[in-house]
Amino acid sequence: MLIEKGQVVMETLLGVFVVGLAGLIMGSGAWPYKLMRKFQFEHWWFIGNLVGLVIIPWTITLVGCPNAIEGLRAVPAAALIKANLFATGWGVANVLCGLCYLRIGMALTGAILAGLGVCVGTVVPMVFKGSGLFKNAADLGSPAGLVVLGGVAVMLIGVVLAALAGFGRDRELKKLHATCGGFAGGLIMTVIAGVLSAGMAFAFVYSQGPIIANLSIVRPDSAITVSVAGHNELPGKYDVRSDGTIQMNGVGAIAVGGMSALDAAHRVGERLVTGGAAGDPEVRIETGSIVPVFAVYAVGLFAGAVLNLAYAVYLLTRNRSWHVFTESWKEAGLALIIGINSSLAVVLVGKGMLLLGALGASVGWGIQQAMQMTGSQAVGFVSGEWRGVLGTPRRQMYLAIAILIIAAAIMAYGNTLVKV
Repeated sequence: MLIEKGQVVMETLLGVFVVGLAGLIMGSGAWPYKLMRKFQFEHWWFIGNLVGLVIIPWTITLVGCPNAIEGLRAVPAAALIKANLFATGWGVANVLCGLCYLRIGMALTGAILAGLGVCVGTVVPMVFKGSGLFKNAADLGSPAGLVVLGGVAVMLIGVVLAALAGFGRDRELKKLHATCGGFAGGLIMTVIAGVLSAGMAFAFVYSQGPIIANLSIVRPDSAITVSVAGHNELPGKYDVRSDGTIQMNGVGAIAVGGMSALDAAHRVGERLVTGGAAGDPEVRIETGSIVPVFAVYAVGLFAGAVLNLAYAVYLLTRNRSWHVFTESWKEAGLALIIGINSSLAVVLVGKGMLLLGALGASVGWGIQQAMQMTGSQAVGFVSGEWRGVLGTPRRQMYLAIAILIIAAAIMAYGNTLVKV
């Protein structure tokens, strides 16, 4: 059962939509803070991270995944450690970002973070392959890889234009704040933060394979996707019958209902060997469920979540502002919305990457970053940040947004060039 080219195109379009939506939500998701009067950064940051990175993903994981704890125990420790190391880097990047704003300014910090973040997050998975589906990512020198790199180059042009527009806007509004601390030190910290900012994506890319395989359950009367390395006639979508079996050409009925995706893959592999398949076929089964994606972020971003919460706790303690939480339940609710937006955005990024296929780690991250910048600027326009700013800065920002969208389209096209 071959995967048709048309199916790849449709899945690419769906994946592009999902990661694009994730980027827009990520870029605009913190809009409620503009309505806050009593809550400061540390207040909504604490509630947003607690809800978005701890409460929501863990609740959905424990409620939505049968035998979730047992499944997580079966995940190799190396995968969890690797994910949380990346998540720690991402957490450090968030802290450094705030310090860099003070040292070299918001516009330059934002440009460097976005530029380095998209470069590192897009290129690395094509060199050092990720887990599960991403093991088969195209190489940098392949036609697909070169087109994606071209999209990254175009996106960097958009990032530079957005930075210039930001400088121009602040100059016209006389909002250029005095910086403090050494510029050189701030620049170094910004570069480090830019590289580490891709840690959120890497935590997913390099750990999702075993986590999703152990927590996904093959259910009767559903459909699964089966991939078998070296057997081009077998990969494709299979209907799971009400009795829990699938019918494979040349193999017959295979009972997989009620099993984890990992155990079902082993069962299919055993039947292929019994049927005469050479060697030890590498089988991967995907159920398409979004619930295990929450589990990846619950365990994979845990260290990053702790670090972000610890930074907020430090600020709350230093500023002696814990009592502010009880002064406005309305603003606490707004902070809760930020957390919901955050959780939804990161899960959609992961799901979109998977929909995009083997190259989804690179393409998905690039498109998400482009749309995140677009979303943040949209909030800026709606909230009045650009009110009274005309001429060159506004034209530069319009052009930057158009270029970012073009870059996303180029990367999406590169994804369709992957051989199937």
